[in-house]
Amino acid sequence: MDLRHLRTFVAVAEERSFSRAATRLRVAQSAVSRTVQVLERDLGRPLFERSRHHVELTKTGHATLDSARAAIAAADAVRAAARHTCPAECAPTP
Repeated sequence: MDLRHLRTFVAVAEERSFSRAATRLRVAQSAVSRTVQVLERDLGRPLFERSRHHVELTKTGHATLDSARAAIAAADAVRAAARHTCPAECAPTP
């Protein structure tokens, strides 16, 4: 599981649509579907109930959504702290 998986899961959950999540993330819908499937396989539980025109969170999806959002926020905070405390000139050279 990585942050990309969690960001994709949150986007689908918030948009209630794989296609709208794909547009939001600027990726193909098939990539969104694959990413969610990988996350579901990793967790061993389905996160969404899917039909042709309907996407709903399962109990597992509801239970994990806040934690996924918190993990993303924590990662974003780490990135922001690093950028804030170390100006560009102290960054390591490649």
